[in-house]
Amino acid sequence: MATRGSAVLRRRGAALYGELAGDLTDRIQHGEFAPGAKLPPEKELAEAYGVNRLTVRRALSELARSNVIRTEHGVGSFVREASVRHRIDDSHAGLAESMAARGLTVTHELLESSRVWLRDLDADTRSRVPRGWKPPLARFRFRRLLDGPPWSLSTVLMPVGVAPADWDGVNSLTSVLADQGLPVIRAERGFSAAAADDETARWLDIAPGTPVLVVNGINTDHHGVPVMLLQHHTRADRAEYVIRLTEQLEGEE
Repeated sequence: MATRGSAVLRRRGAALYGELAGDLTDRIQHGEFAPGAKLPPEKELAEAYGVNRLTVRRALSELARSNVIRTEHGVGSFVREASVRHRIDDSHAGLAESMAARGLTVTHELLESSRVWLRDLDADTRSRVPRGWKPPLARFRFRRLLDGPPWSLSTVLMPVGVAPADWDGVNSLTSVLADQGLPVIRAERGFSAAAADDETARWLDIAPGTPVLVVNGINTDHHGVPVMLLQHHTRADRAEYVIRLTEQLEGEE
């Protein structure tokens, strides 16, 4: 690989870091490094291409700016996985159902199934608990994986009376509720950005401080009664949420 890399860079005669970035991009596009794969360390790349580590570092920074790779400080550089579009304007289709229709598999890893009181919740979550919910509440914490890699770290609160007592994460919560005669509707979603804390980063396989998309929401039954309060910390490099607007508002864009 050393001979190949050095020849490529010297033959073209342009800025070395730019040529190195271009060659690595070609190798990624031709499948030599698969999505999610870790690139060789800087030292190994420098030796392979006959350049110094500063040149390698500049090339990797160029690839990161172009969204070809993502870099986790102290860990390494990884080929960026393509983001997956998820429509949320269909009030009935959950992530698992939506992805299954596209041939993708969503799996759930149940991390916690417990009963909590309002005093156990942080102030922000406590302020979003729907009126009329009486504690204790059922709390489920789980990780969703999309075709292998993590998609989100999720927390769901529900009234104990409607929460499935034996949910094990094999099927989605919404599908289990539907099987029990309680189909739910996606009623409200809010989006914000945050930096992943240590625990979130660990479960999502990203570096602490990496930006994540925070989705807060409420699901209701067919009568509009809230039955689920949820929060997803979603990997920003994997997800793109889509809402189709069917009504044109005059004077607005």
